[in-house]
Amino acid sequence: MKTTVKNNKATRGFTLVEMIGVLAVIAILAGMLIPKIFEAIRNSRINATLEAYNTLKAAVLEHYAKWGKFAYAFTSGTSVTDPNTPYTGTSFDYILLKEGRIDARAADKIPLSTSGGTGNVYVSVSTVGGRGGSGYDLDGDNTVDTANANYTVELVIKDVLGKDAYDLSLRLDGKELSTSETSDDTKGRVEYAAPSGSPKVTTVYMYIAHQ
Repeated sequence: MKTTVKNNKATRGFTLVEMIGVLAVIAILAGMLIPKIFEAIRNSRINATLEAYNTLKAAVLEHYAKWGKFAYAFTSGTSVTDPNTPYTGTSFDYILLKEGRIDARAADKIPLSTSGGTGNVYVSVSTVGGRGGSGYDLDGDNTVDTANANYTVELVIKDVLGKDAYDLSLRLDGKELSTSETSDDTKGRVEYAAPSGSPKVTTVYMYIAHQ
């Protein structure tokens, strides 16, 4: 009688040691990839903010080309075509939207704020030089360039992580006009106070134009 011997080697499953080895490789790969994924997401936020900033700046300059100033009055949420009545406040991007110069408010385009909303992301028209009254030292010569401005237009983004604020400054102003993610940045177009709290956040002021 012929005896048939089964080959168990071909049909056996993974051993515990082999499974642990596979899981270890997966864990190592995940540890390498996950930080890169989060960094890519962060870079996307920075890039979206810079793109929105440039769009807003172009819209503000178009507005100025038409009216000869950076703001006019608006009442009850409706813009009024009266260039002789100045407007100051934190809703200038709404005016630009009503004029058809942008297709969404700043808060809808900028994902950098950890809080979001129009109350935390907006375009402001100020009569006190901008940046909370401190003004902008645009070229880093320790002189406030907007001190005597009638109007200063700026993009304000509240609750920004220190690392994001610093990266934004580096990309727009360069290393010479940027400080760090933990200290005051008082030079260039991107300025902010030292981040604080947990997590450490700050309000970022981005210069657009002044008159």
